[in-house]
Amino acid sequence: KANKPFFLWYNATRMHIWTHVKEENRTTGLGEYADGMVEHDNMVGELLDKLDDLKVADNTIVIYTTDNGPMNATWPDAAFGPFRGEKNTGWEGGFRVPAMVRWPGHIAPNTKLNDIFAGEDWFPTLLSAAGNNTIKQDLLKGYKSSSADRTYKNHLDGYNQMNYLMGKDKESARDEFFYWSDDGDLLAMRDKRFKLHFKIQEHEGWDVWTKEFTNLRIPMIFDLKVDPLEKGDQGFGYETWQFNHVFLLVPAQAKVAKVLKSFKEFPPRQEIPSFSVDKVMEQMKNLSKVQQAKG
Repeated sequence: KANKPFFLWYNATRMHIWTHVKEENRTTGLGEYADGMVEHDNMVGELLDKLDDLKVADNTIVIYTTDNGPMNATWPDAAFGPFRGEKNTGWEGGFRVPAMVRWPGHIAPNTKLNDIFAGEDWFPTLLSAAGNNTIKQDLLKGYKSSSADRTYKNHLDGYNQMNYLMGKDKESARDEFFYWSDDGDLLAMRDKRFKLHFKIQEHEGWDVWTKEFTNLRIPMIFDLKVDPLEKGDQGFGYETWQFNHVFLLVPAQAKVAKVLKSFKEFPPRQEIPSFSVDKVMEQMKNLSKVQQAKG
């Protein structure tokens, strides 16, 4: 109504566990999860209808996506996916998610894009749509915000993907992706079509939350164009194929070194959470030192 730009992030409780559906919405006969999905679909429809009612749909970018893959431990109240692994693993099943974008007059309907695209890319991409194509470079130097009256100096891991979405570029602006664990460990990296695992989660279900990752002396390698489900290692010829592709370690090392080097100038702003007893003991020792200093 005010004819001003707006940004809305609608973070629905669907489809996160646990699913509790109203009696009148239990319509599928397939259980709470399926009923909740239909309920969620109706919620999305209400938002899209609202844009139509306000007559702003043609000038609004709509993005639908999610934050991680399925959590198999909570089945049947859980998603299902074809990819190997699940949430809290470095396999594609933990990271690969759907994404749909609508921007009438700019992004062609029924466009299918399969190059690498990460959630980190939305920020610079949306700012580009709003008129700022240089925010990534600006933040490296120091960007003064007029609205917040402060200067921000940050390293953005995202890429401006607007030209890719609009069909002006045939390939993604992103060649690589780094797979990090909740503990801040680098589990794997993707370099174009190839993915290298440095640590793997060999457990399933609830054990992915309670058991350690396995460190690999030589990374597992997968060609995600040929083997998107990461099942090649189940074949008896995998070790030979892996050995014939160890040359990929050289460019991978350079890219890993580059991203790790960025942490020196732009260190993480918050401490990595931990549920281990070692972390609790460390906190107790630090608290004891503070109390002794006061005493």
